[in-house]
Parts: sequence; structure tokens; C-alpha cells
Amino acid sequence: MKRPSHPADKIKAEPLKADKLVEDGFPLSDFLDIKEISYGEFREISDLNPRFRAGSRKVKVVLEVHAPEVDAGQADLSSVFAGLNHLLPSLERHQCGENLFDDLKSGKKGSFGEQLERITDIAHIMEHVIIDLQSKITGMNTCSGITCGYKEPNNRFDLFVECKDKRVGVLSAFFAADLLKRLLSGRGVSRRYFALIDLAKYIYGRDPQRPAAGVENLIPQISSEFGWRRAFVLPLLKTLDNCGFVTL
Repeated sequence: MKRPSHPADKIKAEPLKADKLVEDGFPLSDFLDIKEISYGEFREISDLNPRFRAGSRKVKVVLEVHAPEVDAGQADLSSVFAGLNHLLPSLERHQCGENLFDDLKSGKKGSFGEQLERITDIAHIMEHVIIDLQSKITGMNTCSGITCGYKEPNNRFDLFVECKDKRVGVLSAFFAADLLKRLLSGRGVSRRYFALIDLAKYIYGRDPQRPAAGVENLIPQISSEFGWRRAFVLPLLKTLDNCGFVTL
């Protein structure tokens, strides 16, 4: 994770504004606020992470972390990371040039300390959660990212993550923000919460080349495959529709 002197907010790409995108899906007016999502190659930041593959496309997430509301949470960063590891055990296999995971596991970053360091760590954790969720949905073997902090406002970050499918990147970003908000506020998260990711992986596996249309016709098959009731499947599909992952 680096904090460049010139943040990557000048890069041009077609932005996806978060204002009303997920009114019926993930809440955004919380201490993790996705301001904008773009998709492109972003050659201007290629040198910031030597692991970026040449020509790889990336999802860019403009994120604001509002520390005062984080202060009110009951969980510190070490317990948040422990919860993430329980829900996403593959996080243990991530390589991190900033040694963030080692510091969290050792307790070095256990409690909420200096404000800027705290919000930077939260943004950095979210970058890794996006990477992990994308890999689960698409089966990517390798994926690199970087978190770039703004000088002003210093609670805003550009997260860049290699992404071969924009719709997967968008879904992963919103899911990651919602998951972290739940853990930071001390709320429990069950494996059933990940049904949305399981369903996205199933739909993506059917046709990775384009967004699925008319997926409501798959409800009987999905219900049978996963053992879910129709009343459980339909809200999941609506959330995927709100994120642009499918078309109802």
C-alpha cells in the first residue's frame, strides 16, 4: 500500500456513480462509502505495483472511510481480520507488501490507534477482500491490487484491483464494503450471508462472457441445486440486478 504524492483521481474512465445504484441492495450511507466505480487499464498506476500484469484491466473503487463512526464500533481491527479469515479462509494465502496481515495477526495493529493509520488499514483490508471475492466468483488464480490515499481529503482512497469482468468487480466492491461494515460494527455474519457470492459464481460459471439475462427462469433450477426456497432466491437475484451483474 502506497500513498502517492499525486493520487490517481485524475485518471479518466467511465464512472459508475454509487448514488442510487443499490437502493434495494447494499446500504451505502455508512462509514464505508463507495463514491464511484470505474473500469479500465489505468496505465498511469502500473508502476505502483510491480505485480500488475502488463495490459491488465482493473476496477477502480473510490472509497471514503469515516472514522468517527468506526470509533463507535465494538470490534478492533485484529478481531475484524479474525472474522474475515473465518469467513474467507483464502485470505491467509494473500501476499501483502505492507505486511498488513502479519501485523494484524500479531496484534501490532489490534486496537484503533492513530486515525489516519486506522482508516488506511481499513481501506487496505477492503482491497484484499475485493481480490478474494473476485477470485471466488471467477476462479482467478492470481490477482493484484493497490490502495492509494488522497492527500485531501485524507479519508478518501482509490482502490485498484485487477479485474477481468467489470460486473464481478462492481459486485465484489459493494459486497466487500457491506461485509466490512458489519464486522466493524460488531455484528455477526453467518455463512448464509455468502449465498449471494455462491449464486454469482454459479451464474458466472454458466456464461462468463456476458451478463445473464432472464435469470428468473433459472429460479427452479437454482432452488433445486442449492436447496433454497424461491422466496430466498428472488431477493438475491434482485440484488445482483441492482449491481448490474444480471438482468431481470
